[in-house]
Amino acid sequence: MHKSIVKESLFFLAVFTCIQLPIAALSQPATRSNYESINVKQFLRDRQITVSNPKDIAAKLFGSDRETEGRKSDGISVEYPTRETAAIVHTVVGLADDSVAGMRHRIELAFRQNKWEILWIGRQSKCQPNRGHQNWAAGRCN
Repeated sequence: MHKSIVKESLFFLAVFTCIQLPIAALSQPATRSNYESINVKQFLRDRQITVSNPKDIAAKLFGSDRETEGRKSDGISVEYPTRETAAIVHTVVGLADDSVAGMRHRIELAFRQNKWEILWIGRQSKCQPNRGHQNWAAGRCN
């Protein structure tokens, strides 16, 4: 009888683990590993971003893109994994470019000393057919 309780407990533990692992993986924020790191100061200067609040940065990024020729989609998300961290992801698909089909930027922030600070910015691209990688990746398109 004791063996059946142990077997039953192990079975439920295995089922619970199989269900929870994919859910946990889906909720994890994107990692930096598949992004090309870019210079924070240059990025902010090029886009004339002077605000530091995550939602204001997102609004500035979304509103600053004037080129819309060929645009299929343009999206932005702001997530707060913790009270002291934020991540902005800005994705544009359908660029008027013969090699780059889409561009994605990830901006990571931390709330320190009563203000938001940008810690890191990364970039991914998706290439036009026959011009390089077809998935979101750090590499350049041909």
